[in-house]
Amino acid sequence: MLKNGEYEIEGIPYVFFGGYQSQKDLRNVNDCLLSMKMLSPKLAQSTRTLLFHCMHDAIWVQKTYHMQHVVNNLHKYVMRAYKKGEKVILSGHSAGSFITYEYIIHKMPCISSETLISKIEKIDNGKIDPFFRKHPVKSTCLDAITESGLAVYSGNGDIIENQNEKKLKEIYLNLDKYTDLVCTPQDEVLGIINFGSPLVLFYSDIKYQSIAINRYNKDVFEYMQKSNIFFLTVNFADDPIGFPVSKNFTADEMQNMNNLNFSDNTKGFIYNKSDVKSPATFIMAHSSYWKHPKKFAKAVVQAYIEGYKNFYPEDNI
Repeated sequence: MLKNGEYEIEGIPYVFFGGYQSQKDLRNVNDCLLSMKMLSPKLAQSTRTLLFHCMHDAIWVQKTYHMQHVVNNLHKYVMRAYKKGEKVILSGHSAGSFITYEYIIHKMPCISSETLISKIEKIDNGKIDPFFRKHPVKSTCLDAITESGLAVYSGNGDIIENQNEKKLKEIYLNLDKYTDLVCTPQDEVLGIINFGSPLVLFYSDIKYQSIAINRYNKDVFEYMQKSNIFFLTVNFADDPIGFPVSKNFTADEMQNMNNLNFSDNTKGFIYNKSDVKSPATFIMAHSSYWKHPKKFAKAVVQAYIEGYKNFYPEDNI
């Protein structure tokens, strides 16, 4: 992970807590809970309170306008690190894993020129307008596409191109400028570590190509592999809210299943590890990662080693 001494890890991580923005909503729900305290049995009230504290932020951040606001604020801190010459590893706990996932789609330049062109090129009298393929652009991110006015992000998760053909072509020719302005620089994010993650619970449809936004997952996987980005999900075994994203595949298996085109010279990978038991009880396991940092840190290091070996079994490290 440290590239044989090329990098070192900051002693104190930067904590970005998007939950502060939901305080007003939290108070509203808490008032509702208090109003039921005298009417509800203690066990039901305790269960209700536990669910509230564990799940509120996950549900709150799922709303598009909340998520976009949080992602944009996170991006400001990533860019501050970039301007200081620092690299970034994004680490998301619980609902924070939703934010790291959305950050990839919205801010990292993983939408390839080919994917974008195939989406916006026009067919006139049975012939494809060659304009876009004559002027290929570099890989971009969803926010550059939408903020430039090239397309809008629709409610069904697809991008719908600007219907004014002249305007569409004008914006397209300037898209690289928006990519540089809006997207994360190519090599800024080294990896992602999610923990206590219920990502698959809220994004259980992630594999279905019938859902428009999932069609871009192919580009996401290829971008991460070719950019040497690792994506780890590390959950304590007894964390009731921690779910693996999927079973662990090798690079060859993932390529064959999703018709991907990985590079032989780059080594990004994806891995799930959920076999380390928390020292806390299962009720407290979801918040125990900070209480037992050495055990958790060792699990992350082991996940990195196991993940690389699993994804590239032909390599010896």
